[in-house]
Amino acid sequence: MGIPVAQTPPPPPPPPAGKTNALAVVSLIVGIVGLIGLCVAIFLPVAGPICTGILAIAAIVTGFLGMSQANKNAEKGRGMAITGLIFGVVTILAACLIGIGHAVLGPQIANYINQMTSGMMNSLLTTTPTY
Repeated sequence: MGIPVAQTPPPPPPPPAGKTNALAVVSLIVGIVGLIGLCVAIFLPVAGPICTGILAIAAIVTGFLGMSQANKNAEKGRGMAITGLIFGVVTILAACLIGIGHAVLGPQIANYINQMTSGMMNSLLTTTPTY
């Protein structure tokens, strides 16, 4: 007769390794690139908001498709698809605001820059160089 030894239970099995939905990953990547593209959209009056808008639409579409496929096929990546979807919505709203800002403020900024540069050119042309 010996002393009974308490046995520890075996560790729980690791979760099943399922694959990650490719469209969810694409949605996340395109959403991040769209957000980064907003920085460029500020400086490009027409092409910037249009390009970031296209990226945003791609992030939204792939986000919805990735989320539905991940749910249907029991794949990972639902969170990535939702995040890409949110990034796409934020990007499209910001691109619209930037586009409106360019349309409203663009002529005023161009006039201001024109006045600044013409004043500099006039001062350069009217001054006589001293040697």
